[in-house]
Amino acid sequence: MGAPNKGIDDDGRMNSDTDRLVSIAAGVTPELFSDPAAFIAAAAEAQWPATGVWYEPESWTPQTTTEVRRRLDDTGLIAVDMEVVRMGPKGDVGMELIDAAAAVGAGNILTISTFDDPAETASRLADLCAHAAPAGIRVCIEFMRFTSVKTLADAIEVVTLADQPNAGILVDLIHVFRSGTTYDDIRAADPALFPYAQWCDGAAEPRGWETRDLIIDAVDDRSIPGEGGLDALAFSDLFAPEVPLSLEIRSKALREAFPDPVVRAAHVLSKTLVALP
Repeated sequence: MGAPNKGIDDDGRMNSDTDRLVSIAAGVTPELFSDPAAFIAAAAEAQWPATGVWYEPESWTPQTTTEVRRRLDDTGLIAVDMEVVRMGPKGDVGMELIDAAAAVGAGNILTISTFDDPAETASRLADLCAHAAPAGIRVCIEFMRFTSVKTLADAIEVVTLADQPNAGILVDLIHVFRSGTTYDDIRAADPALFPYAQWCDGAAEPRGWETRDLIIDAVDDRSIPGEGGLDALAFSDLFAPEVPLSLEIRSKALREAFPDPVVRAAHVLSKTLVALP
């Protein structure tokens, strides 16, 4: 389902006849996780208008912050989010990640949780939200079947308990289908909970339902919207036009078919623009 006005803007960037902002998630090029500045350069060369930023705690330094901010400023890319804060009993790097996100200008933080008790997840989420609030950053909990926050209902419970105005929920299409969450569930929720969403496609069924299989499904088996077996093309209609879509297309097949990160990113963008309603 294409649109007649898709093409190249006067500034050389690809456009579509939609107002929807699309962003390339860092997972499209996992080989650049430890070099986020190079990822931003690749995204810009591939003509993406917005990007995610991956925070690798072992390699992120003050120099990384400076370089990432410089690349964003030079290219004009919008930093939709930074990921990921892994909340759990062993602690996390959330405060450091939020400081980096504030410095580079990322609008959202992605979090997941391994706490057994929803109240513990909510307490830590509230702490992160308080730290992020002065920078105007939303802190979003992502629900996944293989974490302690498994469904949209679980995420709503956590955000309600956290009771912070800048707490949000990150909806990822693959985890919607794998968790048993439905599009009707999303429509019934407060739309203000969703500052952005992650879009992709995938097989109608994962290779298996054990945790290991679901993780592989999430990091290797995704596809471009419209090229899989899920109801992906209706996904964008669940969200207001001002809600950015982050293309979280972690695909072993695409990595093998397009080993060059720039070529892969450009391919994903061109196919995404065709899939947009």
